[in-house]
Amino acid sequence: MKPTRSAKASRSRARGVGLIDALIAIAILSFGLIGMSRMQGRMVTASTDAQLRTTAVQLADELLNTVIVDNANAACYTLPQTGACAASIAMTRTTDWANRVSAALPGTVTPTVSLDTASGRMTVQIGWTARENDDPRLLSVVTDVR
Repeated sequence: MKPTRSAKASRSRARGVGLIDALIAIAILSFGLIGMSRMQGRMVTASTDAQLRTTAVQLADELLNTVIVDNANAACYTLPQTGACAASIAMTRTTDWANRVSAALPGTVTPTVSLDTASGRMTVQIGWTARENDDPRLLSVVTDVR
């Protein structure tokens, strides 16, 4: 027995519906994959930013520890240099430290170090710009160096 025209039409419509279902599934999968790739990009950006903050903290800690060991010359470790300093080694260490900070962080890097002689508190601020969008970042560390 031969299939009738209406049976053929319903089978071809069923095939068309299956094709539409497949296209919808592919579209949904595509949007999901796009979302996942955007999320992964943001995670990489956040990870890079965290790594740069860790580097800045380590560099600030290094200078503060140097000043604590050589606290008699604490005023010589300020950036920009304020006043006269008799300890040329301290000035050299500070300059070397500033150069390493500039090399370790991206963009425009601005390390500043200030000392409040009355309280003995030293403040180290390191500013830089983010790699992706030039957003300013600032790390500020304060400790007593007496």
